[in-house]
Amino acid sequence: MRTILLIDDDQIFNFISSEMILETDPDIRIITYLSSPEALEYLRDLLNRQQPLPDILFLDIRMPEMSGFELLDKLLKEYPMDTIKKMRIYMLTSSLDENDNQRAADNPLIEGYLGKPLDIVELVQILG
Repeated sequence: MRTILLIDDDQIFNFISSEMILETDPDIRIITYLSSPEALEYLRDLLNRQQPLPDILFLDIRMPEMSGFELLDKLLKEYPMDTIKKMRIYMLTSSLDENDNQRAADNPLIEGYLGKPLDIVELVQILG
């Protein structure tokens, strides 16, 4: 069973995205976090126990305690890139800031930069 980790500080967005994901593939396991630090601890725990990482990470860029980029930077400081790249990482944003888009494009961990809300066509392609 594939697993998706959804990290976004907006509970409504997490609910809607989870429903869309399950509509696309009802056999996917979805884990959600509203807090980057809590999600970071979850990922660290998996890595430290040598448990498999989620297959896909949908990560909001702008969150109050720690941005999505900061979360990835912290992971990279502690674990090898090859280990983290076992997850397909997609940045999520409602921002039109071109700097965020460029920063995501320049980051070798990030496979895609998606607008919020998730688009069903993009989601079908990602989950394909």
